[in-house]
Amino acid sequence: MTTPRLLCVVSACIGLAAASLLIADEPVYDAWAWLVWGRELAHLGLDTSSGPSWKPLPALIAAPLSLAGDAAPQLWLVLVRAAWLGSFALAGELAYRLAAGLAPASRCAAALFAVVVLVLLFDDVTAWTRQAAGGMSEPLLVALVLGAVRAALGGHVRAALVIGALGALVRPEGWLLLIAYAAWSCGRSQDPRARPVALAVALAVPALWLAPDLLGAGGGGTGRAQRSTGNPAEALGWAVALPLAVAWPLAFLAARERVGPARALAAGALAWIALVAAMTLLGFPGLARFMAPAAAIAGVLGGVGLAALLARPRGVAPAALAAVGLALVFSVATLPGRLAGLPDAWRAAARISDSHDRLRAAVGAAGGREALLRCGHLATSDVLVRTALAWELGVPLSHVVSFGEPSRRSGAFVIGLQAAPGLRHDMLGAGRLVARHGEWSVRSVACPLTASSSAAARSAGVSGASR
Repeated sequence: MTTPRLLCVVSACIGLAAASLLIADEPVYDAWAWLVWGRELAHLGLDTSSGPSWKPLPALIAAPLSLAGDAAPQLWLVLVRAAWLGSFALAGELAYRLAAGLAPASRCAAALFAVVVLVLLFDDVTAWTRQAAGGMSEPLLVALVLGAVRAALGGHVRAALVIGALGALVRPEGWLLLIAYAAWSCGRSQDPRARPVALAVALAVPALWLAPDLLGAGGGGTGRAQRSTGNPAEALGWAVALPLAVAWPLAFLAARERVGPARALAAGALAWIALVAAMTLLGFPGLARFMAPAAAIAGVLGGVGLAALLARPRGVAPAALAAVGLALVFSVATLPGRLAGLPDAWRAAARISDSHDRLRAAVGAAGGREALLRCGHLATSDVLVRTALAWELGVPLSHVVSFGEPSRRSGAFVIGLQAAPGLRHDMLGAGRLVARHGEWSVRSVACPLTASSSAAARSAGVSGASR
């Protein structure tokens, strides 16, 4: 891709991402936490003792974004959505490039297949398009992985190492693959500056994963991430389900037919899947979205395999053709559900944006930060609004706590339509209505009316609508 074309693609992705804010402009739980941590990093005071597990790159990006104040959440969304859109261009170009030597029509089919697979990635926990709409890190990760592959194929070793390191700061699996690439490429590279870069990224990645979390929470972020009993079989199942089923046999066909980069990429994708599955044995969750980079590579290689199949269908073994045909049937069967999920994810994002706007209005009508925090920490039974409230109120995540059952402590409670019945009953019977807006109402329970008479050790509480 030439520089003018690259600039056009980047400009188009940023423009479309910015325009998408007109539909929905509300980050998800994790993204709000990264924004809070970024703000704390910018002010040289990081507290990671509460919230999701620590991820270095999102927090490091959020630090300069936080200087934009109230615009920071929207800037983060533009970044992630632009990366998501850019990953389509990268996937298509990689497939087109790897199918070199074949007819132009076959190469275009390869690019289109790679893009379609990436658009239709499957995740029944958090839809792929919802991840992009809400500013989750996986769309950014996929763009970085594809960008690193693109740089490596172009012979730009240092660029591949730096981009790969950025990806490894989103998911730790990338670090081991980065080390393998650094060892291989530095042995072959004629660039004497590649080895210092390789050494720097090899040391910087683990340091940025461990040091901030140790300083900010004593390693608590790792403990929060390590909350699963682990199920490697489920993780492997996600790897198969994420892309269209036909991508896998086509990818293996590409690895067999097209030596060199195709085989290396196939090995890398399988290694990523194995690492995610292995980490589940250590207690880390094997969520579907963690497999997204491997699924994206499978889509690219599947496109190359499709191009090879179109170029010489009679030269392909009958067993391979049967596998492709069977997988194609399963892929077609899943298409309606995947296509239906595309607009549903954006509608959900828009609905949550509207609900959070009403939450902010209710909090403002209740007196804002001073009124909600004068009895101590704020508490909520709706964990998904904790991080957003921490950002809005300008406090660390540890100052907004959650309860799985009705709290008996005094304070202000913001109650939504989906609040637990027991909490709703307690608050309606004991709480004094302070403010109401839409589905949200703010009630005060045994909380002094003035800051001077408050008991500092007591806690306030918030309960809201679930997502």
